[in-house]
Amino acid sequence: MGARKLGNADLARFRAVLAHMRSEVAGDIGGLEADAFSTDGQRVSIDNPADIGSDSFAQEFSLELLARDEATLVEIDAAIERFEAGTFGQCEGCQTWIPKVRLNAMPYARYCIECQREAEQAG
Repeated sequence: MGARKLGNADLARFRAVLAHMRSEVAGDIGGLEADAFSTDGQRVSIDNPADIGSDSFAQEFSLELLARDEATLVEIDAAIERFEAGTFGQCEGCQTWIPKVRLNAMPYARYCIECQREAEQAG
């Protein structure tokens, strides 16, 4: 049996979850930007190449996390827009309703599992 359109209570719950997620991710982005683009005021020792490598690794790691969180924020915003359009919970691939269990795991999902697999295989 296929998934059904979400009821008003479920829609309200998912909208609240997305708003909370958005707030958390936006806060994470602020912290990661501070980590990636600022210094702590201490000079890296030129005599110790390990300090330079360690700082470089930490900055690269922060930049990777920042890129991931920015992409997640874009997906959350798109899900919120789908609420406005009345299409939240509908697969953008096959137009069926995404099962609630998938939305519980990933509230900003655009696709049902099958369409997501196809999109990943296509590249």
